[in-house]
Amino acid sequence: MAGVSTESLSKVEEVLEAHASLQPLNLASELFAVVDVLDHNGTLRRAVTDSSRDAAARQGIANTVFGGKISSQAMAVLTSAVAQRWSDDADLANALERAAVLAVTASAQSRGGVDALDEVLNELLTFVRTVDSNAQAQEALSDHQASKEAKKKLAVALGGPATTAEGVLLLERVGSNPRGRHAARVADEFAEIIVTRQNRYIARVTSAIALSQAQLERLGRTLNAVYGRELKLDVSVDPAVLGGLRVQVGDEVIDGTVETRMSDLARSIG
Repeated sequence: MAGVSTESLSKVEEVLEAHASLQPLNLASELFAVVDVLDHNGTLRRAVTDSSRDAAARQGIANTVFGGKISSQAMAVLTSAVAQRWSDDADLANALERAAVLAVTASAQSRGGVDALDEVLNELLTFVRTVDSNAQAQEALSDHQASKEAKKKLAVALGGPATTAEGVLLLERVGSNPRGRHAARVADEFAEIIVTRQNRYIARVTSAIALSQAQLERLGRTLNAVYGRELKLDVSVDPAVLGGLRVQVGDEVIDGTVETRMSDLARSIG
């Protein structure tokens, strides 16, 4: 998002925080539904982001369309969002989608703190790993002939299956309406929103063999010390790396795999 939209997003998130303590999962579902309406109605989307109208007029349009159809909490978030200025009309729906994920985060946090959030993250990251490694799953999720209900069920199953109410809601969303994006990338985005809210990073670790719990704990402590904060480990096994570890945190990659060392050697003597 451009600068003006980033500032507007922060204001929307402040309002979301003030209203997410009461039935946050319902709030998330309603915000996702609002996103769908905005995505499918360009006239409405442009009307509520038109900077030539004052904020009160844009809020009036939102109240006319959604009044009585969503909760007061969702309406508060929506009217706050349409009162802001956005660099692009699509930024409004993107901000509301992010707010929905933050409402899900609030639900898990209130239910079980960090442990509950980790459960939700595990479900999202399991989905990502499974879909990225399975062409059939990718085809099924992108099949325009398949119903949304079928895609919801498939996405939940690919998440482990998901067992938390929060994980189910997010995976059903990812499966049924990725908004033109690859489903696994949407799940990635949702996971990043959650960890960012916790002031954490995701460390994506690839190993040739499964790591023991003791090894995982040592790796976690080491990476936490390097990055100065607690990281969420997302570990996958790939025999092709032959040995060693590959760790990616954001755009930074630490690659100590045998595969890479052999490739480097081949290049050096090539």
